[in-house]
Amino acid sequence: MRAVQIADRWHRRTPADDDAQPCRCGTSAYPYPSADHNAEQRWAVRWRDPEGKQRKKLFKRKPDAQRYAAELKSSMDDGSYIAPADQRVTFREVAERWQQAAGVQHRPATAANVERALKNHILPAFADREIGAIRKADVQAWVTDRAAVLQPSTLEVVYGTLRSVFAWAVGEYISASPCDARGRADRIRLPRKADKEIVPLSAEQVGALLDAAPARYRAAVLLAAAAGLRQGELFGLEPGHIRDGEIDVRQQVVVVDGKGVHIAPVKSSSSRRVVPVPQAVTDAVRAHLKAFPARAQVLTDTTSGSPRERRVRLLFTTESGEPVQRSPWARVWRKMAAEANVPAGTTLHTLRHTYASLLIKHGESVKVVQKRLGHASAAVTLDTYSHLWPDSDSTTRLAVEQGLGALLQGTSQGTSAEENRSNEG
Repeated sequence: MRAVQIADRWHRRTPADDDAQPCRCGTSAYPYPSADHNAEQRWAVRWRDPEGKQRKKLFKRKPDAQRYAAELKSSMDDGSYIAPADQRVTFREVAERWQQAAGVQHRPATAANVERALKNHILPAFADREIGAIRKADVQAWVTDRAAVLQPSTLEVVYGTLRSVFAWAVGEYISASPCDARGRADRIRLPRKADKEIVPLSAEQVGALLDAAPARYRAAVLLAAAAGLRQGELFGLEPGHIRDGEIDVRQQVVVVDGKGVHIAPVKSSSSRRVVPVPQAVTDAVRAHLKAFPARAQVLTDTTSGSPRERRVRLLFTTESGEPVQRSPWARVWRKMAAEANVPAGTTLHTLRHTYASLLIKHGESVKVVQKRLGHASAAVTLDTYSHLWPDSDSTTRLAVEQGLGALLQGTSQGTSAEENRSNEG
């Protein structure tokens, strides 16, 4: 008996009774109608699984049965066979198991983002679907649907969660992820993100923001421009992180859904860094602390991997002494930006871009800019700021002339002599 067989359920080799006659849709090998004749699903794929159990799956069309049989045979040959019962587990169940398995690696903010992505965008489409029945076309249709309500950058993050669930399920519930591609032609196509060129602020515009900032946030604006900190890093600073001429970036403030403000690790291992700054900047921060002493408060700290309660003294807080969160800060910033008359769309993150532009303008290499900003790779730095690096035709010419000067001069002289001989002739 072959490992995988395709059987016609409508017909049999011998008559079921003495009066049975061959039917028109039969074959010479199986001419007689069976008790299942005219059943909706005519074709059966039968096989024994690796444990020796007899299995079958029914199909309406023979090409579908043949395709499934070929895939099944291939998976049994290469060891990637998944039992049908496992493939029938719902996407929701698999996603929950993935969350439990991956949760130990997720920071609180990441876990909250994953939960939102699943709840708001992924589970409404796939929750009750059998995970083995979800195809690439289904994922592409979902991407197209979500593209109508999400920005391309947001959709890319949400899709990353969906792809992670499928990747985790491979080998246990599915033999291959519908998000995987064999080549460019069959890859899932996400909407392109619009190219957005970074336009840094001028020194005068930064000065206008400093003048417009409330006194308790003036040093924060200065630090954002002079050290290029992310918002969470800036508002996660404590007095001990400020040293003469440098800022120690080791934590950030995050808001976890339903659990309030936490002290969390920075974005990545490369984001933990010491940023050199002019002495005047750390002097300004110390002056800020004299005017607005840091108040102790108990917050959950997850920087060590395990949540623990500890007394935290944040450098910048609200007037009531609370950690600075995104929404309240946005209201403060809008008022500042309007008073400073900076370009529309300017945010605190724009000061980070301004800091990067200063480093580039004054000749810092890609690797140094990457290190100062805490980027995971130089590729990220170049993707964001490549247009700010100088691209001078004259500098290119000068570099070649200096490197190949003697050779170029000899070639030029030889060409001139050849031209003279030609003219004389």
